[in-house]
Amino acid sequence: MNRRTPAPLIVISESAKAAMFAAAARAHPNETGGILVGVHLDNEPWVTRAIEIASPDRGRHHYKIPAGATQPAVHAARRDDPRVGYLGDWHTHPADVAPSPTDLATLAIFSMKHPRTPNPALVVVRKSADGYTLDTRRILAIVPRVCEVRLAGDLPRLEKQ
Repeated sequence: MNRRTPAPLIVISESAKAAMFAAAARAHPNETGGILVGVHLDNEPWVTRAIEIASPDRGRHHYKIPAGATQPAVHAARRDDPRVGYLGDWHTHPADVAPSPTDLATLAIFSMKHPRTPNPALVVVRKSADGYTLDTRRILAIVPRVCEVRLAGDLPRLEKQ
């Protein structure tokens, strides 16, 4: 009997999806990207925000987050909502092309260098004939796995004490 392992789940808020799609449209035909922040719910990542990070190292076939830009972006997001943390990276592909071997290798290397970030995620926003689509991966047992995407709302606002 051949049992297929279910795809890992990634929950993405509709506002994070909209932010990535809008950034992709603005940057086209070049790539853009940034980081994913959110929370873990029942051991699954819930992306509540996709933060675009400007980079001079981008073009039609590449995008790289500038060195030293991730941590300040996470800290800024935590000032708005202390429940969130870093979940992974995202970037766009101006064509309907899956994550490259370099994209997947970068994700795997990150997971080895940062073991305190459980199962980091990668979202590639691909330009398709119908607009944009999300291509998602998470590291599970050192292997990037295609994810099932479930759309959700935003986290409830925190009441100021």
